[in-house]
Amino acid sequence: MGVGETDNLTELENLTEETLLQELQVRYERDCIYTYVGEILVAVNPFKMIDGLYTESMTAKYTQFGDRSALPPHLFAVADTAFCAMRDNPPGKIANQVAVISGESGAGKTESAKLFMKHIINLSLTLGRATTRESEHGAHGLEEKIVQLNPLLESFGNAQTLMNDNSSRFGKFTELRFNPDLQVEGALMYEYLLEKSRVVAQGDGERNFHVFYLFFAGNPDADKYLISDPSEHRLINGNEDALSDINGPKYKEMWRELDDCIQQVGFTPEEQEQMFHILAGILHTGDVEIGGDDSAYIVADDVLTKVATQLGVEMEALKAALTTSVNITRGETIARDYKNYEAEDCRDAMAKALYGKTFSWIVKRVNLLLGPKGKQGPNDKTIGILDIFGFECFESNSFEQLLINLANEQLQWFFNNHIFKMELDEYAKEGIDGSAIKFEDNQECLDMLLNKPVGLLAICDEEAAFPKGSDKTMVEKTHAALAGLKGYEKPRGNEVKFSIAHYAGLVEYQAEGFLEKNRDNLAIDVVGVMRLSTNSLVRELFGGDAEDAKTARQKKVGGKDEVKKKMRMSMKKAHKAQAKTKKTSVGFAFKKSLNELMKNMSEASPHFVRCIKPNHLKVPGNFSDELVTKQLRYTGMLETTRIRKEGYSQRPTFQDFVNRYKVIAFPFSANPPPNPQTCSKICDKAGITGWQVGKTKVFLRYFHADGLSKALLPFPTAATKLSKVAKGLVARKKFKRMNDAAVEMRKSVKSFLHKFEKNMEDTVVVMQSLVEEDAKRPADFFQQAEPKDEFGNVQDKEMKKFIKKAGKDIKKAGGISRAASVRWFKEVEMKKGAGLNDTGTKGFAEWFHGVITRKQSEDLLESKAAGTFLVRVSESRFGYSLSHMVTPGERIKHYMIDQTPDGQYQVVGNSKLFPSLNSLVSYHKTHKIVASDPVALVHPCGQVAGHDDLAEFVDKKTKKLLE
Repeated sequence: MGVGETDNLTELENLTEETLLQELQVRYERDCIYTYVGEILVAVNPFKMIDGLYTESMTAKYTQFGDRSALPPHLFAVADTAFCAMRDNPPGKIANQVAVISGESGAGKTESAKLFMKHIINLSLTLGRATTRESEHGAHGLEEKIVQLNPLLESFGNAQTLMNDNSSRFGKFTELRFNPDLQVEGALMYEYLLEKSRVVAQGDGERNFHVFYLFFAGNPDADKYLISDPSEHRLINGNEDALSDINGPKYKEMWRELDDCIQQVGFTPEEQEQMFHILAGILHTGDVEIGGDDSAYIVADDVLTKVATQLGVEMEALKAALTTSVNITRGETIARDYKNYEAEDCRDAMAKALYGKTFSWIVKRVNLLLGPKGKQGPNDKTIGILDIFGFECFESNSFEQLLINLANEQLQWFFNNHIFKMELDEYAKEGIDGSAIKFEDNQECLDMLLNKPVGLLAICDEEAAFPKGSDKTMVEKTHAALAGLKGYEKPRGNEVKFSIAHYAGLVEYQAEGFLEKNRDNLAIDVVGVMRLSTNSLVRELFGGDAEDAKTARQKKVGGKDEVKKKMRMSMKKAHKAQAKTKKTSVGFAFKKSLNELMKNMSEASPHFVRCIKPNHLKVPGNFSDELVTKQLRYTGMLETTRIRKEGYSQRPTFQDFVNRYKVIAFPFSANPPPNPQTCSKICDKAGITGWQVGKTKVFLRYFHADGLSKALLPFPTAATKLSKVAKGLVARKKFKRMNDAAVEMRKSVKSFLHKFEKNMEDTVVVMQSLVEEDAKRPADFFQQAEPKDEFGNVQDKEMKKFIKKAGKDIKKAGGISRAASVRWFKEVEMKKGAGLNDTGTKGFAEWFHGVITRKQSEDLLESKAAGTFLVRVSESRFGYSLSHMVTPGERIKHYMIDQTPDGQYQVVGNSKLFPSLNSLVSYHKTHKIVASDPVALVHPCGQVAGHDDLAEFVDKKTKKLLE
């Protein structure tokens, strides 16, 4: 089959990184966004709706359809496989199913999870044994509720990032529970690692969680929530585009959906108001300014009063909690003023805790609405759907990226073991002995991160527990404990950072802030204040009880003394409550939840969906090889090819193997049967070892192909075929000469007219190019001295020699001709290495072209991708022209490249100088020529097959320069 026609890529004889990428690209261009790699489904985001892909007829087609190869790959096929496996097996690990849907932000994970769940519920209605209309209605109702609840979870859990306008900033595991009749009883959601740090700080060009902007888009009561213009709130005013969107249609529609969803969940009016009071309180908390150095203080009490009002707490008590640390020992109260940075950390920790606890409360409320009404029975079964953040590697990677990548590292271990098991199953199916095949997993990296007491997380926890622990001391300890391990790299200097070699590549982590993020300590004083809130939701979030509620409802008497008394009582209770629970770090809690996730997954049969984002522009029809290759590595798909290579990477069928290699062991005219005996005889005759013959395929290691190819060399089949073709060619030519005299005449006339027309078009193009180039020249260019002084200020030695030899001819010809340009390039520029390969290979650089017209350069670039470029020798001046595809199908830009008198190269219009033409091109591969250009020089444009516009540069003298 041709490229792109194989639905399951493991059926390819030779599965490599290159073939994997090529197959996915060709299929993507045909709108075939789904592809199998064994049991794994690769889903490439089309960034458009594909007609007929998710219709009711498609749903029916992928319902209990049996043979997976009978229909094209589809997400519904994976869902059907999972559901039927659950149905056909007794309760337990084999019956329970889990779908792991992963990929980077913007790859389509959330949409894939929705479609997977939708098809599972449809299968429950179609294949389940629904006994009543109520049960059928309940399944439909669950699907509708899940869809309706998405705006709520996305508003509080998603944010716009540089990668994705609606990026999930938390991991979500949804578990559907089925009774023995295969009816959906309910769904439970579990959340992992909400990115709380985003509440108080966002990267350049990124936004806070959606809900903060939607809060303003809903036109809240300014008097009730004490809010002002959005631009005056620090937590959201860092992105002007976000602020301008608040009154736009997008956020207005999102607010309407959120408001409808809140009603669906069943929040009481009081709960809704309390929740929005918390959001307003968080916004005001971000506006609290801390003054002082060693003794922190609140700069503006009126701002803190707004916080206290929204959260329903005493302002003086809150001020004390944010600026001082109070310890109660044996009845004695000891207060210590916070330093400025400690108070700021306390303020930010309070904002993050309020948001994180509110989000967890929302998830609990969602589970009350969606969850099963009764306890799980012994015969119940489950299908889980894991929608989790992909591997992350940015310019600056912090503690959040470490945890995210740890989760992906653990999932990759799970994935690798599953893939290796699939390999062994394939061997068993074909009767192959796979006992000698080993593969390298990522266990060492996991041990380095998770082991106790010298694992990276354990060291981070240990330092976080020390009052004097710092990011620097933590890094010093990790260097001492881990520097000798494979996969750990320490920097050369004393910078507070380290690097980890993950399965997806090397990631450098900046450790500043690691300990603070790992502690995420919320001062017990703040907890004490919150437990006395008159806002019952705030009180509930921080563990307040009925007695706290009663205290909160009492009117304030006794002024500050009464406030302090209430606070002491609340803090004592908070201390007692804290003592009952083990104090844990963020890393420890994440590790615990990750272990629980892996435990749940190990008790189910896995299905993998790898989502791929084809381009950063989020547009259809654009496939970036570099980006997709990176994601294939990040999602572990390239591990599939590596594991296969470590085993039997090539698996031709008997028929294919015999057709290709039969002449090694049999006469050319023979027709041996495609069976194990024939294949074994061929392998023995070729002298290769270590192969195995299965029931339908020959299993070869990656190096066997060279041995078989070498065995084919002595056979003269190529000469026989060549003789046959040559004789036929001579006979056809003789016949053609006898019959084509008139045809040849017509061809000659037509050719002459065509050349004439082409020359005229080229002349027009040259004239237009000259006019455009003259327009770009400086004003004083046309005020230069007489032609006799044109090259008088040249300083470059090679150029001086050339002018001395060729100057008279140039003046005699009245200017620079094509021949002079060719001669100039051969005698001056080639000696400098201009346009030659500087990568160690011979010949010209791929992007370099000879003396071609502007029109010809545009024809070469016309169908190329954005960023494609070429450099051509100018015909009418001693210089070059650079042609750059900026926007495919719309715009090609042309730039002149000239030289200064001392021989340096410069893009006309830019001030930067370069010592060589090649260094100019290399620099602009990473720096745009014009800041407004969407892309730099990315893809070199080579020669057209069968045509070489560089031939006139090659003669006996210059040939040496190309060797």
